[in-house]
Amino acid sequence: MSMSLVRLPPEAWPALAEFIVRCNRRPDGGVHCLHAAQGDDVASHAAELAALPPGEAAFWAVMEGTEQVGVVGCEFDPGLQRAWIRGPLASAAGVLDALRPMVGPTLESALPAIRHFDAFPSADDALLNEWYAAAGYEPQQLHRVLRAPIGTPPLTVQGVRRADATHVPAMLALHESLFPTAYLGEADFRRALGADDRALLVACGDDDAPIGYLHLQDNTSDQEAYIDYLGVMPAQRGRGIGRALLDAAAAWGAARGHGHLALTVREDRPTAYELYRRAGFVQISAGRHWRKPAAAAV
Repeated sequence: MSMSLVRLPPEAWPALAEFIVRCNRRPDGGVHCLHAAQGDDVASHAAELAALPPGEAAFWAVMEGTEQVGVVGCEFDPGLQRAWIRGPLASAAGVLDALRPMVGPTLESALPAIRHFDAFPSADDALLNEWYAAAGYEPQQLHRVLRAPIGTPPLTVQGVRRADATHVPAMLALHESLFPTAYLGEADFRRALGADDRALLVACGDDDAPIGYLHLQDNTSDQEAYIDYLGVMPAQRGRGIGRALLDAAAAWGAARGHGHLALTVREDRPTAYELYRRAGFVQISAGRHWRKPAAAAV
């Protein structure tokens, strides 16, 4: 089988949606790759692909002659030197086998600033997990994807409000202490101040100093508000601050017409998982995190 990887220009990305939906969905209703799942239908996938910043994503069509038999792509952050892979997805298992020696060198050559490649196949997807293991990726934490109906949230939540610029330094220090390998940083926090499509919420103590925070954003492809990070100072836990932040997030999502909140929690954070469970979140899927350093970073 002679195949080639053809990098596509951004204007061609939406046309990948039909192939992605068809090849990512499994007969049991699940998906092979969590990062490649961007909505319920082809239209939502196409809209998400069209909205990706050209300088933060890349996609390749896998071609056998003139026929497309696969796709692989990624979102990346040059500042963090990380990339999050979508796929690879293929029309047949044999295509995946043939792709194994091709994908890594192709991505590393195209993205020389990236030092780590991350992937999130569904935890119960034997085929794609075996592919990443054979390709030299190392298994990391299990990530649970949780979702909760918003219902009728309170219009305001006492002690929680949208953050302003004066809160950012303390919130960022807390964020970095709780999530040292976070994919969001100072630029993302500042971007969320006053933004329409995302929000940075803060819970303050009596001296108006931040003791907790939550970052969330629109996920229009799944018609939900997605919580990226929630953090509370260790000394302040057990006082209902996390739940108050979730209530405020629900109010923000409801105001934007969403019916659900969603988030991801790692298996090594049982306290956080219990908070979300008590708040009505249920697991809808789980992904196994795989990671591999770029050859140049080894």
